[in-house]
Amino acid sequence: MTPLNNPDPNTPEGRYNEWFCKTRSLIERTNGLLKMRFRCLLKHRVLHYHPIKASKIINACVILHNICIKNNVPEPIDEVTNDVDLGIYYVEENNLDLQQVNPNLLAGRRMQRQIIDNYFI
Repeated sequence: MTPLNNPDPNTPEGRYNEWFCKTRSLIERTNGLLKMRFRCLLKHRVLHYHPIKASKIINACVILHNICIKNNVPEPIDEVTNDVDLGIYYVEENNLDLQQVNPNLLAGRRMQRQIIDNYFI
């Protein structure tokens, strides 16, 4: 999912962007905290596992993090930066060369349009 480029306020696209930015911020803060506490999640230490096993490792980290919270273990103080573009930056769909675009990206754009039409009108 990606934000839209400069949507007008109080339009379905503008409401989608507002919701998207709030949700993404929450997720990024959560991921940053998990990466600070569990270094195996850092981009330099990529989990080289099948997605199902990797998701189990991530779930275990979340459970351990919740145990730390419950037992008042302080949060790590290091700052983790994330500078990887995972296809989240907006690219004007009209400027896409369909031969070079990941079909999953196009499917995501169609899903994005469907979400806007179903929930933000």
